[in-house]
Amino acid sequence: MSYQLIGNNIIKLNTITSTNNYAAKLVSQTKIPFGTVIMADFQSKGKGQRDSSWISQKSQNLLLSFIVDSSFLHSKSIFYLSKITALVIREFIYEILQTDTLIKWPNDILVGNKKIAGILIENQWKNNYISSSIVGMGINVNQIIFPDKINAISLKEISGKNYDLRLLLDLLNDIYNRWITFLKKQKMKLIDDEYHQNLLNFNKWAIYSTKESQFKAKLKEVNQLGLLILKLENGKEKSYNLKEIIQVI
Repeated sequence: MSYQLIGNNIIKLNTITSTNNYAAKLVSQTKIPFGTVIMADFQSKGKGQRDSSWISQKSQNLLLSFIVDSSFLHSKSIFYLSKITALVIREFIYEILQTDTLIKWPNDILVGNKKIAGILIENQWKNNYISSSIVGMGINVNQIIFPDKINAISLKEISGKNYDLRLLLDLLNDIYNRWITFLKKQKMKLIDDEYHQNLLNFNKWAIYSTKESQFKAKLKEVNQLGLLILKLENGKEKSYNLKEIIQVI
């Protein structure tokens, strides 16, 4: 595969199981160029984080996977790809709506405490090194009816406007290319500062839940491994991965 800017090659599909699955098959079976975007009208088995599903009405939302050259990242800093992806979507939504938009660790984007977008990144490995990444994202755009169990919202619900998905993709690609350039230039402090500034409950006391208990803690950092660093009420700091803890809104 050769390097290309995000969006130089766009594959538009009707109905597939998931854009991430489709992208993974392309990576394993073809010489698909880096920067390729897979865009689908509908996913029959859309994937979310923590083995959840992503539910979306046909042709109403942005359902995407970017095939990204992440080989320049060390395995211990690969979560920076997730950080910039969250920042890209946050900036994208803010540019459209001009309203407060927050990142909820590890993979959600919120407007008014409701989920407007989600991220799922799957990495490909070769000889114990990362060779590429598939950056999957779902952004609620024109859908206005969601299942009761889902605390979701869309661009149209907030603005009352209907959006052209293809034009939105152009904007998203432009923002992503700028942020991935920051990442390639190793501007980790810039990324960390912007990420934490827009992180839900950063440096604030909030309620968290594990399998064993529910407790109050202050969010101090999301480190380069993607671990949540919390300051407990006893003054000690403790790290958690995404399978160990849930942030309660």
